[in-house]
Amino acid sequence: MPQFRCQYVTVLILTAGLFYPTINVLRAAENVKLQSEILDLILKESPKPKYGVPVPEKITGRVLMKSKGVVSGIPGVSVMDGYSVVKTNKQGFYLLTPHPDAVFVNITRPSGFDVKGDWYQPLAEKINFQLKPSQDDENEYIFVHVTDTHISEDPVSLAGLSRFVQEVNKINPKPRFVLNSGDLLNLSKTLASSPESGRASFRNYVGIMNHLSMPHYNVAGDHTDSSYLIKEFPRGDHRCGKPLYWEFLGPHFFSFEYGKIHFVSVDYGYHLGQKQRKAPQYPTYMVQPMHTKWLNEDMSSRSKGTYVVTSSEYDLIKHCPDFLTMAKQHDIRLQLVGDHHIVAHKSRPVPYRIGGALSGCWWNPKANQLCPDLSPQGYVIYRVNGEKMEQFYKGLGQRIAFQSDRIGAPWKGEVILKAHLVQPQPNEKLEYSFNGMDWMAIKEIARPFIRVLFSAKIDSTQLAEGHLKISIRSTRTKEVQSRNFVVVNGGISPRAKTEAILSFKVGKRTHFMKPEILTGKVAVLFNGEIIGELTVELARKYEFRINPSQLGKANILSFHFTNETDTFCLNSPVLKIQGKEVRDPRDTAIRKVKTAHWGAKAVDWGGFIIGNAEPPDETPFYRKQNQFCFVLDQTM
Repeated sequence: MPQFRCQYVTVLILTAGLFYPTINVLRAAENVKLQSEILDLILKESPKPKYGVPVPEKITGRVLMKSKGVVSGIPGVSVMDGYSVVKTNKQGFYLLTPHPDAVFVNITRPSGFDVKGDWYQPLAEKINFQLKPSQDDENEYIFVHVTDTHISEDPVSLAGLSRFVQEVNKINPKPRFVLNSGDLLNLSKTLASSPESGRASFRNYVGIMNHLSMPHYNVAGDHTDSSYLIKEFPRGDHRCGKPLYWEFLGPHFFSFEYGKIHFVSVDYGYHLGQKQRKAPQYPTYMVQPMHTKWLNEDMSSRSKGTYVVTSSEYDLIKHCPDFLTMAKQHDIRLQLVGDHHIVAHKSRPVPYRIGGALSGCWWNPKANQLCPDLSPQGYVIYRVNGEKMEQFYKGLGQRIAFQSDRIGAPWKGEVILKAHLVQPQPNEKLEYSFNGMDWMAIKEIARPFIRVLFSAKIDSTQLAEGHLKISIRSTRTKEVQSRNFVVVNGGISPRAKTEAILSFKVGKRTHFMKPEILTGKVAVLFNGEIIGELTVELARKYEFRINPSQLGKANILSFHFTNETDTFCLNSPVLKIQGKEVRDPRDTAIRKVKTAHWGAKAVDWGGFIIGNAEPPDETPFYRKQNQFCFVLDQTM
């Protein structure tokens, strides 16, 4: 994600003899409030690499446990250096031949044990590790997947991370660990940030995360790499950019086990100078051979009866050679990923789930704390029960969330409104309102883990045609969440006197999709009537004339495929009438957030994925949507 903040200028307005506060003064007041929310940094001494020291030819040691004064070795524990893996013998001893580029030796936490002391150590000829029995049931537990925290020296990001830590500490039952799948910091992908900036950002991130009352595991994303020690580890060295991560967080390739899951952290960003975007040198996004070898060995060494969940910045099918082969061999069932700042799930041969973004868009308040798909900044809470996993996305600072119908969805006839309430208080309920004044109860329908689901049937034929804002609130707190929909029941036309022009463009291809090829016909429908057809030469701009008699107050653009496996992408569809441009409400909202994230040039980037075929993937720029609403006011 780009690293920029809104630039504030000093503005002094003199009206009626009164001096209004300057924007800078307001910003200063905001910073004072933010500073009060930032947790004091807790910085713990952690094992550091021994730079410049020869790598030992052999490393020996023991993984042991002390109980009532008796020391015993623990067999079958994986010990590794990020390049190869060995297992402890029956007495808990191991012998490891370290790789010449190794920095640490670490163990894989085995299910049923906690590490006493540090789980990784700098290289030495003899290294021991100590475990103790876990006191918790690992068959059923909760953990938190957070991603894209993008921490810097910006107080907005620090206050947000502080709120996250405090929220997670209050979850009941207590999560066993937090897993961050990348872009911990907001450093330059091209290593342009100074070493001092990198160190300050790491201090802020680790210092706040250390307030968690449970362990946290981290993936080094491309915004986490630093120019620190660039001379010692220059571009072309696969370790380039990693030393600050090592010094604050340890190995960037590691694994741990909890219950029946073997979690693996994979960093696929390397600064090898092989990928260029004009002048800056961007990372090479592909796991290199020495680490694919480690990954295979690590998963081969997992405890019997466990399956694998990977954590990486993004989908390893695209970024790790032979990943599908490894997935079949080692029972990889899920990938926890980030990077795209959206909430999405993909049912690939190895499914992945994108966990939104805690940052949302720290750097620009115009994003209104939203991700590019209009999800709130937030994180995912998982419950594991044996081999079953379930989850939900939680907005930062939000306990209420809509669970049905996207923003701007058309409502026709009877619709079902669903919402959930996280960690309900005694006798706490939800209620909804169309005007913010008259509130109606919502029926409780289920109690999944740590939340309650509510549902209400609504007859949309009794509502006014056009835009509809629904609010949901708690009966005990002041929290209110709202969402906009469109009522489309064939209401009275605004009696437009002139025809309208519907236009959209279908692109040849995108960075995320293969060229679109239609094997069947696609009809274009406006309010259910066919107004045209997409041609075999799909990629071009389309325009359709809409007669005044075909226009209602609320209108729907949709598509009918003769072959359900077809799909294509279009940009922002526009209905032009009487000199005005009308867009779909969700499209309008996404365009605003894209501009806040990436600047004005981004407003027309991407578009929408039409159809139900698999793939393509959803991205920050392409969202699945098969219907578009256009609401005309009475003046047209």
